[in-house]
Amino acid sequence: MKKLCKFLLLTGLVFLLTACSDNGNSSRTETSKNLQVRLIVKTGSDKTDEKVSFKKGDTVMDVLKANYKVKEKGGFITAIDGLSQDEKAGRYWMFDVNNKLAPKSADKIKVKDGDKIEFYQKVYKDKN
Repeated sequence: MKKLCKFLLLTGLVFLLTACSDNGNSSRTETSKNLQVRLIVKTGSDKTDEKVSFKKGDTVMDVLKANYKVKEKGGFITAIDGLSQDEKAGRYWMFDVNNKLAPKSADKIKVKDGDKIEFYQKVYKDKN
């Protein structure tokens, strides 16, 4: 009788502990929340506009490189999918974050869920 009571008690305890444990699923769900940004890339007359996922802590450069073939120098984009900037013509890759010209290079700006990031080429003329 004593053995049966111990067995039932241990079985119940194991069942209770197993049922109450979360196996780490809640923290995984929290950290793998589907974070997305709207990524727009204009190449001449073509335009790609899509929602893409990213991980917490990613930069604009991380997001761009995860979705396009990118060449960069010092955090500044020099080519996207083979379309290079043209320094002689003064045409450079620029980007806006949430409709505002980015104040820093793409490797210095962290993205946030829901951001709108738009890349385009524009002629930049020095005002000197």
